[in-house]
Amino acid sequence: MSNRAWMPLHIADYLADTGHLTATEHGAYLLLIMHYWQNGRLPENERVIARIAKLTPEQWEESRDMLAMLFGPGWTHKRIDAELSKADDIIEKRRAAAESRYSKGKNQPSDANAVHVQSKSSDTGVPPTTSDLSSLRSDQTEKETRERDQFSDWFNSWPSAASDNDDDAFAAWRELTDADRSEAKARSAAYVEAAKGGGRTAICSAAKYLRKRMWKRLDNLKPPDKPPPKANGLAHLQKPQTREEYLAEELEKSERSFKR
Repeated sequence: MSNRAWMPLHIADYLADTGHLTATEHGAYLLLIMHYWQNGRLPENERVIARIAKLTPEQWEESRDMLAMLFGPGWTHKRIDAELSKADDIIEKRRAAAESRYSKGKNQPSDANAVHVQSKSSDTGVPPTTSDLSSLRSDQTEKETRERDQFSDWFNSWPSAASDNDDDAFAAWRELTDADRSEAKARSAAYVEAAKGGGRTAICSAAKYLRKRMWKRLDNLKPPDKPPPKANGLAHLQKPQTREEYLAEELEKSERSFKR
């Protein structure tokens, strides 16, 4: 009998194998595989299996075949058996290594104890050690710090940064892909220039710019090859429209249409 506190769950594989299940059947199946993990098998009596799954007789009659499709003959489970075997093999090897080190250094009990604690670790079914968790937390903190620094470099240049909620903007930043972040940074100056060129004195918040991907609106703003002719035939006497003025005008039209 296995007495492990947690089991590996390969989410992509699970969802691929259980897409046909109802919500009730999902709950039943999870209860069954957790019992299997802790005990190494399911009982032979299907009435007991139904009770483990927390299904009424009517529910069991309706869902029994759907659940049985996920198991082998005799309610065996090939994937869980393989994971159990892998975990037991790792535990046994680490226990043997710990005992070997302990026998060679009986005068260093603290080190031996540390080895015994470490020997319980496995990425196939045994909880990670405190040192493993600390390492994971350290890596996560380092990643978040790096992301925050990259965000701050861009955010501090945004016109409304002084009054924006930087936590909200950072949350929007983290929702973007790396490609979107690069594009948002590269095109923010062009967006601000176009918005100001339309006579705006206030630019949208950084969070709105990121969440609505405002920079992509510039894709549809293409200046004409030449200024449109004037009806009075005096086009050559008037100042040509610049690219910045045209972009600002088209951006203003786009945002008025968006507000409708």
